[in-house]
Amino acid sequence: MTADDIKKGESEILEFKGNELSEDPKKWVKTAIAFANGKGGTIVFGVEDSSLKITGIPSVNVFKFMDSITNEISDNCSPQIFPHLHIETIEDKTVVVLEINKGDCSPYFFKPEGERHGVYIRVGATTRKAEFGKIREMMLYSAHKSYDEIIERGVKPATKKQINELRRVIAERSTNQKKISIENLISWGLLKVHEGILLPSIAFRLLTANDLHFAKIQCARFKGLTRSVFLDRKEFDGPIYQQIEEAFEFIYRHTNVGAQIKGLYRKDVYDYPPEAVRELLANAVMHRNYMDSSCIQISIFDDRIEFQNPGGIFGDLSLEKVLAGYSSIRNTQIADIFQKMNIVEKWGTGLLRIADICKEAGTTPVQYQTGSGYFMATLLRKGTEKSKSDTTNVPVNDTINTVDDTINDTINDTTNDTINDTINDTINKLSDKECLVFDSIKQRNCITAQEIAAQHNISVITVKRAINTLKTCGLIVRIGSNKKGFWSIKDCIID
Repeated sequence: MTADDIKKGESEILEFKGNELSEDPKKWVKTAIAFANGKGGTIVFGVEDSSLKITGIPSVNVFKFMDSITNEISDNCSPQIFPHLHIETIEDKTVVVLEINKGDCSPYFFKPEGERHGVYIRVGATTRKAEFGKIREMMLYSAHKSYDEIIERGVKPATKKQINELRRVIAERSTNQKKISIENLISWGLLKVHEGILLPSIAFRLLTANDLHFAKIQCARFKGLTRSVFLDRKEFDGPIYQQIEEAFEFIYRHTNVGAQIKGLYRKDVYDYPPEAVRELLANAVMHRNYMDSSCIQISIFDDRIEFQNPGGIFGDLSLEKVLAGYSSIRNTQIADIFQKMNIVEKWGTGLLRIADICKEAGTTPVQYQTGSGYFMATLLRKGTEKSKSDTTNVPVNDTINTVDDTINDTINDTTNDTINDTINDTINKLSDKECLVFDSIKQRNCITAQEIAAQHNISVITVKRAINTLKTCGLIVRIGSNKKGFWSIKDCIID
């Protein structure tokens, strides 16, 4: 600890206290509890928190002072916290440094207030009382359980209709399992047999009837760059996988999806990369805190989309670690089913994949913010930063037209051969049936897998496998839901 560290002020992991423990021992003890419940932290005694003035602890009293700190923590904290105390000299003043490690037995609480009302957490540079949902999540984390695997007391049995529908949906979207049995749902923990009846886990309920009041996605399109004026808003509250599709469709009803066609080439042009939008939606649904009494909120502005979900980063990870690919799954059953349904690829790779998608699309990298109760991702509209930095006085429309013509001419003159070679190489690697499916989609982009199967007298499973190959090769992308959406052909030759 140095004088420069003190000048930076208090933070999520640093607190300053004066040299009198008798002032309000409850206050600093609660901060010690908050550190144990969070990432750990340090309290420095002998520094005024308001002025950051180093007052120090009188040397004759310093060891008695340290004993008092240890006693206060022992008497008032539960489960037991083991502090680390030492003395440092800063600007010729003696300060006492109390270090609290992240605890393994959270939630820690202030004994006089009890387990329900005495749990504290750190929010920024402040210590606050934890809400019950946060307390419950800490309890589950310490027990190595996730909320979505719980079967709540008094829950209604799963109905045959719900079970069969979920079996059908998982099988339809899975590329590995043609048939899903009730035994599969039981082995995955979605259902539990109790006295001859099937009880649903939280995850099963979210994937079917979704009777959790705040398990919704709220979407809004605002005028301009602020939340002052609503242009449209919608709330989606069905099965969570369906919410992703519906929110995706809402976003693309309120953003531009165009096409550039020159010569034999077609290129779809999006304000926002569809793959990145879908991945951000899936991540929000998969990683949100379902014990929090808030909804996922998607806010669309002229220049950006904000994806905000309840619950900060789960576990003891930092944002930097999450962006580097580390993962701590809040809802393990949902994550497992989403992977089986091909909604996500692998746990922990979502943000890395989004970064790659944005880089490939030429858009600004997604911006992330996180706190103790929220996680927000901001996706900027393509070209937003460029238009903001343009300080010329040339009329906007003229500039856009000139730039578009120049870009289009340059692309066609210098890259058409490369594009054509790449497309031909990709198409030449396709099987005969994959080529048939691709031709059908090119002819009618709203065609269904069932219609393609009937058209070419092949099985629906074969068509779906071919479609997955075409998607993996980057030849097609799905816009919207299976029922109402359509196929977009990416950088492909139009016959």
